[in-house]
Amino acid sequence: MAGPKSLEHIVDTVLYLETETNHGYRILRATKNRFGSINEIGIFEMTSGGFKEITNPSLIFIEPNQNLAGSIISCIMEGTRPFLIEVQALVSKTVFGYPQRKASGFDLNRLQVLIAVLTKRAGLNLTNQDVILNVVGGLKISDPGLDLAVCSAIASSLLNQTAGNKTLVLGKAAKLNKGLKKPKGLALLKRLFRLMIMLQKK
Repeated sequence: MAGPKSLEHIVDTVLYLETETNHGYRILRATKNRFGSINEIGIFEMTSGGFKEITNPSLIFIEPNQNLAGSIISCIMEGTRPFLIEVQALVSKTVFGYPQRKASGFDLNRLQVLIAVLTKRAGLNLTNQDVILNVVGGLKISDPGLDLAVCSAIASSLLNQTAGNKTLVLGKAAKLNKGLKKPKGLALLKRLFRLMIMLQKK
């Protein structure tokens, strides 16, 4: 069978080097790997001497010294590596009749669901509010563990209350009352603790 994917069926590994136009780094992803997981990513910085590995990628996904309403620090898992990321939300009163929902780096349909959950379950009136969401660093996130951070960022912006840069929000919207399962949850929390310490030193 011939087609644009013919070459990918022949080789053992397919790698993509993604370029983020607004930042000086490259993301290396595997879409096919017969010898291991495809969930791992590598992040490199382009320098005059070639690619240089970014040993702590969390620092490029969080804007320093930000303690504003609508800004929440969370974490995603890429393979076995946790990354600290920052979710930013802007909620403002709708000028036109229909409220706008826009998202950069996050699924728009999922954002609509989370807004409905906040309106129905949390009692936040978002029916006349525009909601704009952004994931810092240009990442495209599909991890459901980011749901609670998105909800917190929206609520923070709507109520004009800050969460603080020492607060980390992590969880699924469908299981807000449940914690992380062991032992994976404990291992993740230990790594997050080390990452937060490194972030505070910056």
